[in-house]
Amino acid sequence: MTYYAQTMPGVEEITWLEIRDRLPNAVFQRYLFAKEQNGIVVFDYPGPAADLLKLRTTEDVFMQIAFHDDLTRLRRDLRGIHDLIATSDSFGRAVNDYLRVRRFSTPPTYRVISRQYGKFEYSRKDLTATVWRSLKQRYPRWTPVADDAQVEFWANLLGSTFLLGARLSDRTMRHRFERKVELPAALRPSVAAAMVFLTNPQPGDVFLDPMAGSGTILYERMQAGKFARLLGGDIDQERVDAARKNVRGSRKKPGPGDPQPDIRQWDARKLPLEDASIDKIATNLPFGKQLRGAQTPAKLYPPVLAELQRVVRPGGRIVLLTSEYDLIKEEVRKLPRLTITTGYSVAVLGVWGRIYIIDVT
Repeated sequence: MTYYAQTMPGVEEITWLEIRDRLPNAVFQRYLFAKEQNGIVVFDYPGPAADLLKLRTTEDVFMQIAFHDDLTRLRRDLRGIHDLIATSDSFGRAVNDYLRVRRFSTPPTYRVISRQYGKFEYSRKDLTATVWRSLKQRYPRWTPVADDAQVEFWANLLGSTFLLGARLSDRTMRHRFERKVELPAALRPSVAAAMVFLTNPQPGDVFLDPMAGSGTILYERMQAGKFARLLGGDIDQERVDAARKNVRGSRKKPGPGDPQPDIRQWDARKLPLEDASIDKIATNLPFGKQLRGAQTPAKLYPPVLAELQRVVRPGGRIVLLTSEYDLIKEEVRKLPRLTITTGYSVAVLGVWGRIYIIDVT
């Protein structure tokens, strides 16, 4: 069967790495991009659909129901979309596959969500009406509803590509970290999970987030498997308190014998940690409105990076998120033990940043 994972923009490449790691029989098909709303990775997978719900770097997962990559962008596209949904055998087979996964006892309720990116002779409203009408013709016993449908069909017009999917996940996938304390500019769990994944988590890791904020990265490291120690902190006591409440109060508890997260107040420019005592670091460096007063990236980043170099052991790894591309590259060049291996451009809170993988020698 063909599925697709919907991610935050730019995370789709990291999601494919996670899929390849977790689902070894998956076969890559393509990347798609919904402007600055989502990234999409399409893939085939012969195993249980429930496996997809365990992915951490995704916002939602779908079964692909229809795909067409040669739209004219003229009004006649709507007739082609109607025929594809209302009469094609491939559409019927895909929906039957979906129903075998979901297993409804009666004809389900359904709704249509449509998105359109690019210039067309027809509007998004026209697209939505076409999909509604086609589904009603094909499945007259199904009940269309405005909200809380059992089946959600997502119709995506992405330039000359049409992608229709039936949603497998629900809101708990993207909102899985239910914070007890909300802070401004909190990192989305799927992006935090992507950063943790890029650290290559291992059971013996001493893991650190030196600027933990609301604790999202620490929470995702707990989800990623066993660890030797989990350390986090922040210079702001309010944030330390928030991280403690969020991480320790989350549904995911340490298992028997697992260490409790150690979250403290500290200054990331002078960490109370021994040299070469940390295996992996992932952190969201503050930028833009996250910085207060006279503090600027140019003043903050150099001492923080120097301190991270000090505390990470040889062979360790640092994963950073920031929008200060030139500054990071310039400062890393000054630190002989740090090397930027690669990076991924991602959109966070409407701002494009970059996740850097930095290896330590």
